[in-house]
Amino acid sequence: CLAATTTTTLAPPTLTTTLRCLTAVWSSNATLITGSTALAGSTATFVSSPYGVSFDGYGYMYVADTGNHRIQKYSPGSNIGNTVAGVTSSAGSSLAQLNSPSAVQFDSTGTMYILDTSNYRVLTWVLGDPFGTVVVNGRGAGTTLDKIGVSYSIFVDSQSNIYVSEYGNYRVTKWIAGNNTIGQLVAGTSIL
Repeated sequence: CLAATTTTTLAPPTLTTTLRCLTAVWSSNATLITGSTALAGSTATFVSSPYGVSFDGYGYMYVADTGNHRIQKYSPGSNIGNTVAGVTSSAGSSLAQLNSPSAVQFDSTGTMYILDTSNYRVLTWVLGDPFGTVVVNGRGAGTTLDKIGVSYSIFVDSQSNIYVSEYGNYRVTKWIAGNNTIGQLVAGTSIL
């Protein structure tokens, strides 16, 4: 069964979707890519409580290695990670550190976005730079729309707007690209 590509026009924009084969079958066996089935660690071949995984446009895999407070980058076919954001096993709130990151995403330009869960912020991070840039919140936890609560997931749309799934605040907020001052409520309720 081959996948088909269709274009669906909704009043605007035009979306291209890939249809999945309805008879597709996945293997019942998983392949271990990195880490261990029974042991956490902080070396290049181990992770500790990984929450999020994402791929860039070149096939590199990025893992939010939550327990080690870092983002690991893996070349295609490799199980050896390279720390590209954060400091291994060193939680902190400086722009060089992460504290329990739970998600990593890329926008259409290849910019990396990191949900820094226990610092209640989202950062962009240019590969090779020692510091990230705060693009959402950065003012601590809260329930007002200028702050975020405990969060585990983000989505970055084609205009680089950031959607934050705020588990602790029972809502989803949208942060317009270039404006980290206040989010917009898009789902749930706002606790004031």
